[in-house]
Amino acid sequence: MMSQTHILLAGALLAKPADSANGRLRNAAIVLGAFLPDAAIYFLFAWSKVAGIPERIVWDELYFSDMWQDWVAAGNSAPLWLAMLIIGVVALRSGGLHRLGILLFFMAAAALIHIAGDLPVHVDDAHRHLWPLSDFRFVSPISYWDPDHHGRQFMFVEAALGLALCAVLFRRFKALWVRAILALLLLVYIAVPAYFLLALGS
Repeated sequence: MMSQTHILLAGALLAKPADSANGRLRNAAIVLGAFLPDAAIYFLFAWSKVAGIPERIVWDELYFSDMWQDWVAAGNSAPLWLAMLIIGVVALRSGGLHRLGILLFFMAAAALIHIAGDLPVHVDDAHRHLWPLSDFRFVSPISYWDPDHHGRQFMFVEAALGLALCAVLFRRFKALWVRAILALLLLVYIAVPAYFLLALGS
């Protein structure tokens, strides 16, 4: 799924309006954890733009190179995030490490939600979710983007899911700045597919 869907899903499942420093830390950890599994991909994209590498080479060759696949595997490793979740639980039960526990627990929980959301919608680009214990990849028949594997149809499903999640969060959070960010995230469902259609079609 697209990054904003992961953030919206984790937010809908875990985030609450914050009336304390711990609440704000929890919500920040959720957003960060939902994004981090995709961080290596964004770094690759940004680096390729600076280096002037054509879009097709980035996604057809560089993305599938061993180095980038290892970075992507690390970010999408369920065992690593599960270990962080357990450390977070231990820290939460320790009085002096409560804030660290909030950070680790909710960041890991959001990342695991991200991984669960990605599992059924990746085909050729399936992640090694059990890395470093195993290089197994679950290859789904459905892709969130590839038109050869129902990608066009899933884009509408994902956009509808994003709209529903935004509606849930819009009702939950009254702050104007949060609602403005939700509106921007909705626009991404149009902007990202349009960008790739233009970039890959040129």
